[in-house]
Amino acid sequence: MPKVTYDSMKADQAWLAVASHLHRRNQMLADGVRFLEHHPVDTGLASRLIVLQYHLRATVRRLVNETASFKPSPNYEQQVRRQWQVVHQLNFLLRQIDEELHKSAAQSHTFGRWMDRRQQVLSYKATTKMHLN
Repeated sequence: MPKVTYDSMKADQAWLAVASHLHRRNQMLADGVRFLEHHPVDTGLASRLIVLQYHLRATVRRLVNETASFKPSPNYEQQVRRQWQVVHQLNFLLRQIDEELHKSAAQSHTFGRWMDRRQQVLSYKATTKMHLN
């Protein structure tokens, strides 16, 4: 049976948080593409978001495959370090996607307004969820 420590619980919590953020970014990219498809002026931007979404999925798939190929280590601390390493890599990916989304919003006023409205809805939902739990 795996050993449960404070560090392992923190790593699991970090994994859950980053997985939730990845899901939201993936959904935002998909929604952004659908939105931009209705604005012919911004189809190039829609293509860029599709590439970002592909990059997100491919990176997550690669990390999952790499993680699955690790042999269980008898050294428990090593396993927790591996988990943190993946969490940090995914966090870096999230920052890259956020940066690209902000660049895209700056290039297109239409997309920028959509992002602003979307962010207001997301922050409202996050605040509501925090108070409900």
